[in-house]
Amino acid sequence: MPNNNNLHEGHRKRLREKFKQGKEVFQEHELLELLLGYSISRKDTNPLAHELINHFDGLKNVLSADSETLQSFKGISENTATLISLVGYISTLNGKPKPKPKKLINIEAVKSLGIELFKGLDHEVFYMFYLDENKNVLGSTMLDSNISDKVELDFEKFSKAILLHKPKSAVIMHNHFAKYPHPSEADDLATAKICAFLNYHKVTLFDHVIISGEESYSYFYDNRLQNIKTIIKDKIL
Repeated sequence: MPNNNNLHEGHRKRLREKFKQGKEVFQEHELLELLLGYSISRKDTNPLAHELINHFDGLKNVLSADSETLQSFKGISENTATLISLVGYISTLNGKPKPKPKKLINIEAVKSLGIELFKGLDHEVFYMFYLDENKNVLGSTMLDSNISDKVELDFEKFSKAILLHKPKSAVIMHNHFAKYPHPSEADDLATAKICAFLNYHKVTLFDHVIISGEESYSYFYDNRLQNIKTIIKDKIL
């Protein structure tokens, strides 16, 4: 006879791993299910997550519900209700939420997203977005080393995300603090490494965009990306 405790723990572990690799593709009930799992042990929290989402008409309303109302649901203790309320309150302190991209079909869409993502930052941050055949965003990887002008690439993270999302193409972007976001030699080298890595996984690098304030630089539109791809191809052949 299967051990239900092991089954629940295995499911929660898979859910945690999925969350680490692609928060953007999580559905609301999955987010709530994962949260409930930290307070409710040895029980499948999926049905309760669905019940709460349906009753309150969305995750946002669940997180803003008062503790007494939450405790009226079977399976929600005072501790669990407090956890939900605490997460809801913390989310209100986080200011304007970062935009969740749905489609990155051209440079203008990428630029607009990048300007919002990098606004107010005092150090370099790197993003890779994974796209389907219609340029819909399947998920993303964000790298942040808290160093003013350098981000270390993490190909292990990229590999896990590619296995999860199975993208057809990818867009990468990072920020500069110079007046004009012209690429450096280090940027060219990083682009080449990522391009070769994606080629190995049969994923096309759609563009590398650098953002500096309201300005942007596109490897694709400057033909720099094609030159890098040609060099990589020649080296392989």
